[in-house]
Order: sequence, then structure tokens, then C-alpha cells
Amino acid sequence: MSLLQALKLPPPPSPAGSRQATAKKAANAGTSAPGPQAERLSQAAEAWRQTHRQAAERITTLKQSVKAHCADAHPALLQEIEKGLVKLDEVMKSVDHQLADSLANAGKAADESARKAELKSAKSHLARYANYVKGEPLVAHMDQNPFGVKTDLKTLLIGGLADAAKAIG
Repeated sequence: MSLLQALKLPPPPSPAGSRQATAKKAANAGTSAPGPQAERLSQAAEAWRQTHRQAAERITTLKQSVKAHCADAHPALLQEIEKGLVKLDEVMKSVDHQLADSLANAGKAADESARKAELKSAKSHLARYANYVKGEPLVAHMDQNPFGVKTDLKTLLIGGLADAAKAIG
């Protein structure tokens, strides 16, 4: 079972055979990452960082909307709202940059064993993030917020993870 299937992510658009042939050539060569694979991993790292930035921006927009909606509330209530809004940032701490770091390190790996170790780490982060995003009630709660802010965090994050999984292979 592939990583995409295990995480119930959409299949990659390119045929698996060409990726397998590339991976087999790289394994047989026993040298550093082939140019296209290294580039693909580097691009995937930057894509995850961009996805992370977009998600953080959407959460910030939601927080601003909540604050604006409650601006006339009693100061004690505003304090409690602020405490609650801090919890929204936990999502971004749970799906951090470790995946991007592992992808970038795999792309820069000096040899095949180092690349495989980084890819294993990237797969671990990817699986943890996907399980978190799919199961975290706070993500769903933000997506269904009553403040008119369309966050679509689950869709954004799962899409970014699917792209990373495709790069990993």
C-alpha cells in the first residue's frame, strides 16, 4: 500500500511507472539525488511552507474577524476571547515546518542512505500531520465558523500534504 493510499490522499497525476523507474535508477546509482528528484523535493518543501503561510494567514483573518465582532464586549469577556483565540494557533504548531525541512534535506542529501533517512522522516511527519488535520475538531470548527470567514483549512492542508506525498513518491 502506498503512502497516498494509507493516508487516503488523492493519487498523483503522473504515472507511477516513471517515478518507480527514476527511483530504481537512483537506488542503483547509489549517489546523490538526481537533479529532477532533488528539484522536486526542494519545490515540495517550499510548497509546504507556502501552504503553512496561507493557513496561518487564514487563521489570522478569522481571529481578526472574531475580535471585530466582539469589540464592544465587556473587557472581562474580551480577555476570555483572547485566551480562546490563542488556541487557534496550536493548529499551526501541530502542522509545522518539520515536513518542509525533511523534504529540503532529502533533496540536498549527499548520498542515497541519507536521502532515504530524510524521506522516512518526511513520511512520518506527513502521516502525523494528515491524521491531525483529519481528526482535529478545532480545524473543522474553524472551517465552520459563524463569522463569515472562509478558512477551508482542512482542504488547504490536506491538499498541501497530498502534494508533498507525491513528491516523496
